[in-house]
Amino acid sequence: MFEFISIPTLIKNGFDFQKEYPFESSLILIALVSLIGKLISISLLFSKNILNKKNWIYSGLTLMLISFLFVCYGAWEYDSFLFAITLGSGIPFLMYFGRIIYLIKKENNKTELIAE
Repeated sequence: MFEFISIPTLIKNGFDFQKEYPFESSLILIALVSLIGKLISISLLFSKNILNKKNWIYSGLTLMLISFLFVCYGAWEYDSFLFAITLGSGIPFLMYFGRIIYLIKKENNKTELIAE
């Protein structure tokens, strides 16, 4: 929800990087990167082209992972308890990320065996 709520704020104020609170001001940009990754992943559910689908899956997951890592890094700089909560809430995403990578690699190995 934060990603969609931050779009009007981003359009209204633009990219405002303040020196006093760099983590809070960069959250909107991080949310936008995460939103792009999520939209790529959602749009791939309806895609029929299998050849380009894997590359787009990698790019969508990478954008989401990058935004998660930036949030974790900002939380680490801000407070250690906030970092623990952020990392703990991201564990399901990290498990999903690993599962998708594993399934793609498993599918690649299966298609290579069939091609031979």
